[in-house]
Order: sequence, then C-alpha cells, then structure tokens
Amino acid sequence: MQSLQPFHTFNIPANAREIIEATSIEQIQQAWQKAQAENLPVLFLGQGSNMLFLEDFQGIVIVNRLLGIQHTEDSDYHYLHVNGGENWHELVEWSLSQGINGLENLALIPGCAGSAPIQNIGAYGVEFKDVCNYVDVLNLNTGEQFCLQVSECELGYRESIFKHRYVQGYVITAVGLKLAKNWQPILKYGSLVNFDPQ
Repeated sequence: MQSLQPFHTFNIPANAREIIEATSIEQIQQAWQKAQAENLPVLFLGQGSNMLFLEDFQGIVIVNRLLGIQHTEDSDYHYLHVNGGENWHELVEWSLSQGINGLENLALIPGCAGSAPIQNIGAYGVEFKDVCNYVDVLNLNTGEQFCLQVSECELGYRESIFKHRYVQGYVITAVGLKLAKNWQPILKYGSLVNFDPQ
C-alpha cells in the first residue's frame, strides 16, 4: 500500500494499493492495462482538490502528470495547447506573465487543466467554455486519441459530456484554449462592478 496523503488537498491519511504518477500517455495506458489485467479499480487524480478519502482505495490511482504548454498565435487570437496535468492557477499566472489575457477571472481555482472541462469551471462571470477551443481525449480501452471541439463538449453550469458519455474508460490528456488579443476585462460579477480598470 502507498500513502495518498500527499495527493489530495484534505491530506487525510489514506492509502492506495498502488499510485502511478503518469508523465506520458503511454504510462497512463500501461497503468490502465495493468489494472484491467489484475481486475483492479482505477481512480484518476489531478491535484486531488475535489477528493475526500474516507478509507483506503483498493486499486490503482493514476495521477495525471502530463505537463507542457504550447503557444501559437495569429493576428486575432492566442492559442494555448495545455497538457492535462498542468496546475490551473499556475497556468493563469504563466499566461499573464506572457502578456496573454483572458484567464484572469479563473485564477485561484484549484485543480489541473485536464479537470477544467469536466466541471466547466467558472468564477466571476467567466466559465471554461468561454475560453475553450477543444479537448483532447484518450480512449483507455482502444488507445484511440481524439479531439472534441468545444461545441461537442456539452459544457453547461458545472456540467459536461465528461460526466456522462466519457466518464468511464476515458481520460482528458490536454485542452486547447483560444484567447482574443482584443481583450476586454469581464467586470460584471459581484464586487468587480466597482473595480476601475484604469
């Protein structure tokens, strides 16, 4: 058994039969195949910010450690390809350090980029769907990788296709963000209405 305590934000003592920190899609597939061969349950974790362990987990925990951010641009937009294991808040900070605006309202949301589409995270009048371009998905049973455009993700209030059709046997490997260069701050929510951007 391995300790889960460092892998979730509640830090409650709990163990898993095995914990695999996957830094590649191949490692994720291998861990999944091992679990299937041994008939063990699988739990995917990002930052563990939405998990409360009440007892030990008698299976394999796969921690998403797929890292990397790729940036391209055209005359109107910045495009970010963000691997699923990237810390979301650190992504927001990185984008601002690069002079890329549009994610500010989504700062301080815990979790990984790969978790963002599942909940359609949102704060202060902005939701993930407002900045999403696409989501890359891995079919764990076939090894097929495919891309869903934002219109296919069924993103609603804390809702998505990843809670339904793609909830079992699939994992999000990356997200694509599209951020307008002609950016205007969203200041219509709560106390932000009193903020003077000048």
